[in-house]
Amino acid sequence: MKVLGLIASLFLLLAIAACSKSDNRSGSSSPSTTNQTASNTAPTASDQPENETDRKIVQDVRQALTSDSSLSTSAQNVTVVSANGTVTLRGSVKDSSEKQKVGDKAMQVAGVTNVDNQLTVTQ
Repeated sequence: MKVLGLIASLFLLLAIAACSKSDNRSGSSSPSTTNQTASNTAPTASDQPENETDRKIVQDVRQALTSDSSLSTSAQNVTVVSANGTVTLRGSVKDSSEKQKVGDKAMQVAGVTNVDNQLTVTQ
């Protein structure tokens, strides 16, 4: 019975280790804005790291978007994820100029080094 418990514990530790592996795809230290299509490996809101710096960046980006009355409701409610200063934007906006504006607003937030703008235009 102890062997079964030991095997179960080992399996649990391996599962936790596999889930906590981080994916650092941003090798650039210079600020930039990229436009990419959504992929299966793109961060989602549930991927938000649990550190104060990234939470503050998400909060500040969200504040910048919601305080801009020229943006549509959908643009003000895009998904914002920050990991080590790289902000990923996902969701829908009304046109390409709004997509650019949301990306620019995110880039202006203190601490943001890169914006992965995965917003889609709905027309």
